[in-house]
Amino acid sequence: MGTSRKITESQLDKAKAALKSRAEALKSKGVEAKKLKLDPKWRELDGKVRQVSARLRKVAELETTATDLAQHKIERQALLAQKQIERKAGLKKKRPDKKVKVKAKATATTKGPGQPKQDKGGKSDKGSKK
Repeated sequence: MGTSRKITESQLDKAKAALKSRAEALKSKGVEAKKLKLDPKWRELDGKVRQVSARLRKVAELETTATDLAQHKIERQALLAQKQIERKAGLKKKRPDKKVKVKAKATATTKGPGQPKQDKGGKSDKGSKK
């Protein structure tokens, strides 16, 4: 199972603090803000912040999915309980009559399985000797 929101948020706070301290250390050395991306340690810490942020977004997404699922489950149980009450009371809904479909039988002109091919009156090479 994944980490909880609380743990992920604390990891994000620590990663942001480490990134901030590295950026301050580089600025004290005279590195411009645009040149921070050239420092390998800064890139590593920035990547860590982005990873933890992505995990936190996924945790939020899973939480919303779980709440939606719980809400759907409650609605479904209420619907089933209502149907059960109706069934006990004898108020069953009538189903509409199904229409009967009549299949047309295959005509003699079509070739179905097990039927021989019909000769269309053209020239055939079968049976003729020269």
